[in-house]
Amino acid sequence: MLDHVSIFSQSGTVLWSRSLCQLRGNPVDELVKTVLLEERTGRKELNYDAYQMRWTLENKLNLVLVVVYQKVLQLLYVDELLERLKYEVVTQFQDEIRARSPIVFDAAFDRILRDVESNYLKNKRTQATSSKSISSSKKNGAARADASSDADQHAGKSTDDSDGVASSADELDRLKLDMKFVGSSKQAKPMRTGPRPSKYKKDSKKPADDKSKGTKKPALSFDIKQNVSAKDMEEFDRSKRLTSEDEQAMLDAQRRDNIGVRAYFSSRPLNMYMAQESEIVSDDDDDADSGSGWSFGQTRLGDFLQKVSGNKILAREDLAPVLDQFRQTLIGKNVASEVAEELCESVMTTMIGKRLESFTRIETVVQKALETALMRILTPKKSTDVLREVLAARDAGRCYSIVFVGVNGVGKSTSLSKVCYYLKSRGVKVMIAACDTFRSGAVEQLNQHCKVLDVPLFERGYAKDPASVAREAVAYGNEHGFDCVLIDTAGRMQNNEPLMRALAKLVSVNNPDLVLFVGEALVGNDGIDQLSLFDRALVDYSDRQDPRRVDGIVITKFDTIDDKVGAAVSMVYKTGQPIMFVGTGQKYTNLTKLNIKTVLRSLLA
Repeated sequence: MLDHVSIFSQSGTVLWSRSLCQLRGNPVDELVKTVLLEERTGRKELNYDAYQMRWTLENKLNLVLVVVYQKVLQLLYVDELLERLKYEVVTQFQDEIRARSPIVFDAAFDRILRDVESNYLKNKRTQATSSKSISSSKKNGAARADASSDADQHAGKSTDDSDGVASSADELDRLKLDMKFVGSSKQAKPMRTGPRPSKYKKDSKKPADDKSKGTKKPALSFDIKQNVSAKDMEEFDRSKRLTSEDEQAMLDAQRRDNIGVRAYFSSRPLNMYMAQESEIVSDDDDDADSGSGWSFGQTRLGDFLQKVSGNKILAREDLAPVLDQFRQTLIGKNVASEVAEELCESVMTTMIGKRLESFTRIETVVQKALETALMRILTPKKSTDVLREVLAARDAGRCYSIVFVGVNGVGKSTSLSKVCYYLKSRGVKVMIAACDTFRSGAVEQLNQHCKVLDVPLFERGYAKDPASVAREAVAYGNEHGFDCVLIDTAGRMQNNEPLMRALAKLVSVNNPDLVLFVGEALVGNDGIDQLSLFDRALVDYSDRQDPRRVDGIVITKFDTIDDKVGAAVSMVYKTGQPIMFVGTGQKYTNLTKLNIKTVLRSLLA
C-alpha cells in the first residue's frame, strides 16, 4: 500500500530509502521545499499530485522520516509505522547517523511493516466482529418487537370477532392488571365521593405495623408543609453524609492542589514516605522512578540544575507557555492567527527533544529559533531583481510584461506608477497598458500618471475585453521596441467569480513574465484570504496545462503601520512567494525593497 519511504538528515543526506513502486515526479523534494524550508513542519500531512505524505522528526539526531502513499488510500497505521521506524533507527543506528553513512535497514523495515499491517488488520477484524454482534442484537430485538406486535394484532382481530361481552371482559382484565402495577409502587386509595380535603391538613398517625417493613430509605415527599422542622432540613441536607474515606480523599486532593507533592507525601504513613524518598534518590531503578509519577528533574531545583549543567531535554510542556506568549505577540503585530499558530507549532516540532545549553533560558532559545524560522520564511527563494530580468529580456529581443492584480482600493495603479518610475529611472523604456476597462475613471487616472512620468499609455477605452487589450499592448510593445509593458487590471473581490474568471483569462492568454499581487500592510487574516483565493483562481479558471500563479507580492502603505508588519509574514508564509517591493509613501520614489532584519526586530520587539 505504501509507495515510498525515506529517511534522511535535515542537512540533506539520504541515509536509507525504498520505493515500492515507480513514483510520478518527486514528492519528497516537494516536501523539502514547501514544508521543511518554509517552516511548516507543524503540519501533519502534505498532498502532492496523487500522493499524500506524512512525516516525523527526530530532533536529537536531526532526522526526517517520510512515508509516501496514494491519496485515495486512507492508511490509518502510517503514524504508528513512523513512530516504530523512528524508534528502531534511533536505537540501532546512532553511530551511522552521526557519521552520515548509509544504514542497512531493509530487514528491519520489512519486519516493522509486517507487524504494523498485521496489527491493523487484526484490529479491523475485531471491530468488524463487534459491529456484527451489535447489528445482530439489534435485529433480534427488532424481530422480538415485530413478533409481539403481530401477537397484539392477532389478539385484536380475535377480540373484534367476539361479542361485546367478551370485549368488556378483556377491558376489565386489562384495567385490573394496570391497577396491580400501580399498587406495587404506591398503595391504592379508595375513590373519594365527598369534597376534596385541604392540602395543609396534618398527616394522620402512621399505623404501627409500618416499622416492620425494614430499614429501607423512605422516599422523599414533596407535599407542601406549613411548618418545616429541623429534622426535615436534615433529611434534605446531603452535604454532611460523607464517609471517612471520602473526607480523606478530599483532603488529599486539596493538599496536592494547594500545598504541593511533598506535603501530600508527608501526610502518608512514615514507611510510605520513606519508600518515596528511596525511589527519588535512587538512580538505578528507573522503572520505579517513572512508575511513581514523580522525578527530581520535575522539581524547580532539579529543573534549575539541569539547565545549569546542560542536561535539560526540551519537552512540549517546557515550550508551550513560551511559544504561547510569542504567538500572542505575533498576532498583536498583525500576523494572521492561523499563520502564527502554524509557525509556533512548527518551531515547537523542531525543538522537542533538543538539549538546552548551560546557563541558557528557554525563552532565549525559543526566540532564536523563531527568528531563524522567520528569516527563512521571508528570505526569497528566487530572484527578486526585476530590473535584471527586464534587461535580460531586452537582450533576448522581446518585451517584458508585468501584470498587477489585487482587490479594490489597495493601490494597484499607484504601485504600478512607482514601478514604472523605478524602471524608467534606470534606463528602461516602459509603456503602461490600461486593462481596467470596468472602473469608471481608471483610464484617465493612468493617463495622468503617464503624463507625469512621461511614458506612453496604451488604451482601448471601456467595455472591452481586458485580455484582448493586454495582448494588443504586448504586441505593440514588441513592434515598437519597448523593454517593458506594465499591465493594470481592475480591482475585484476575491469571491467575485465572473471577474476572477476574466482575470484568469487575461493571465492565461498573455502568459506574462511576472504576476504581482498588490496587498495592503494594514490587513491581517483578510490579507491571506485575498492572496490565497487570487492564487487559487488563477489555477482553477485557467485553460493551460501548466497554469500561472502569483509570482510576487507588492505591499502598500507600509509606512502607516509602525511595528505591525505581520502582513508581510502572513502573505509570504501562505504562498511561498517573495515580496518584490514595499510602498512607503505617496510619491513615486517611495518604493523600496523589504528589509528582513528590520521586520524581525519589529515583530519580536
